[in-house]
Amino acid sequence: MARKEAGRAGNRASGQEQAGQGVQPDGTLPIFVLATGPGAWTLRVAVTPGGAKDALAGLVEDRLRIRLRAKAVEGQANAALTDFLAVCLGLKSRQVRIVSGEKSRKKTIRIEAESEPDWSAVAMMG
Repeated sequence: MARKEAGRAGNRASGQEQAGQGVQPDGTLPIFVLATGPGAWTLRVAVTPGGAKDALAGLVEDRLRIRLRAKAVEGQANAALTDFLAVCLGLKSRQVRIVSGEKSRKKTIRIEAESEPDWSAVAMMG
């Protein structure tokens, strides 16, 4: 059991170390963002529903960790996730949608916007 706890602590530490990586100095996108076409990007996120507050919480593996107050009941957490990301990126909710992982904590989000969102707004807050 000690090894399991150590593994969890290691995951938390690596997520905290990677938090705030934002847009890379060479202009490349953060590890959790992939450009998929003109005006389209996908984000890989790991969601923890039922938390104390809505917050960006660093990185876990290659995903942006997001904690949400909403519970994973009847799509409440999914709706809260798209609304939260829209606010963080300065977009409208309709520009943010879940394309995979609707019933999973690991989700892929599609962003559609005329101009590229400010990724550092989410990466630096994490």
